[in-house]
Amino acid sequence: MSATARIICIGVIVFLTAFVLYAFATGDVIADQLYVWQRAWGVFVWADVYCGFLLFALIVYAFERRLGFTIGLFILTCAMGNIVPAAWLLWRGPELFKRIGGVRA
Repeated sequence: MSATARIICIGVIVFLTAFVLYAFATGDVIADQLYVWQRAWGVFVWADVYCGFLLFALIVYAFERRLGFTIGLFILTCAMGNIVPAAWLLWRGPELFKRIGGVRA
């Protein structure tokens, strides 16, 4: 895994962590979600995000071959968002990149 890919993962983790802290500090989780769910595009974005989480879980399972671990990671991802996939890629990315791309990891 390249240094650029690692920097991107770290950047995503830092940005999303800061943004979720800001959202919790300034927003109303329930009221804001109810507003979003009343809009067609809001529902689409939620469906799209959760389908992406499921696809990420399939990649994790293909790599890890541990169903319980994969389900746990999926649940964490649903709760915490893409912070979890970014952290998993930091941890397992080097080996994943080796398996996918050969020697150039």
